Amino acid sequence: MRKGLLIILAFLFFPLAAQELVPSSVKQSLIPKEIYVGDTAQLSCSFHSDVDFYLLAQRAGAVSKMEGGVLYLDISDGYFNQMEPRCTVSSLSMSQVGTTYTLVLRFIPWRTGSLEFIPLDMARLCHADTGMLVTLEPVQVLSLAKKLGTETLRPVAPPILLPGTNYIVWSIIVLLIVLLVLLAIFAMNFSSAIKRMIIFKEKMGYSYNAFISRRKLRGLLKKDWEADSDFAQGWQLVMRGYLNYRFNCSFFSVTSKDIFKIITEATGDMLDIEQENAVLSVQAAFIRTDYIRYAKDSPDSRKLPAQDHEAAFNPGEKESIVELSLGDIAELEREREEFKDYGRV
Repeated sequence: MRKGLLIILAFLFFPLAAQELVPSSVKQSLIPKEIYVGDTAQLSCSFHSDVDFYLLAQRAGAVSKMEGGVLYLDISDGYFNQMEPRCTVSSLSMSQVGTTYTLVLRFIPWRTGSLEFIPLDMARLCHADTGMLVTLEPVQVLSLAKKLGTETLRPVAPPILLPGTNYIVWSIIVLLIVLLVLLAIFAMNFSSAIKRMIIFKEKMGYSYNAFISRRKLRGLLKKDWEADSDFAQGWQLVMRGYLNYRFNCSFFSVTSKDIFKIITEATGDMLDIEQENAVLSVQAAFIRTDYIRYAKDSPDSRKLPAQDHEAAFNPGEKESIVELSLGDIAELEREREEFKDYGRV
């Protein structure tokens, strides 16, 4: 009798326990690295799952909008309301490359200290019958007052001047301004043409590199590949060649998991949020193609169901990877207004 009761309880509570599964590895990054009260920040996390949350969210009507393959989940039901005193969550987006998912949470913190996020219930967010809890690590919200080393604003003390020194000071300032203007006119006449020529040559080089890379990516889909691993290797060669020239850094020996870090260091952490997302998308595609190349005949590739674990692309996945790569290149080549006179970041 007791044994039968235990079996019934196990069947009743097993679905609930299954929904509490947490992905085995969640990679998380914060942009910008240091955030203060009132800043608009972005928290990205990547994880693997065999459940097709991307398709489930679309079918269940859990998407508020879709841009460039990125789903913006509908959070108007008050999912993040309990975090309102500490921060305001403006959007939650999701992108997919194979079985790798990337969630991007945009928020504005209102209090300093450790900011803890509620777990992301994929079943509720995607309106699905099955899911998992994605637990985010807390982030630190810094105090601008402590960084400046002051707690209160102090009035500016007026300058102490000796009688008659006003005229001398203003005369020196006017003289310096005149000298600077003359020097600037002389320097501009000589260096302006050289500067414009250098910038033009640099822009043409970046444009040609992007054009050739996009053409090679489209050409991958026209070839008849004997194995998916050959396509994966061909895609990686094209993208590594593009990244080499784009960021003036060798990527042929960089591992897939270090691509984001290397690009961040090469640009001095000056990429904007959209370009950061493009780099994360490229890194996710490298991780996926690495699995296709090297996981053949491995224990993981023999797990069931085969379509979720075998080292082979899913139907239409090659086209999806190429399409995402073309969009990522376009985003990385976008010329930011603040750097238009100084070349690319």
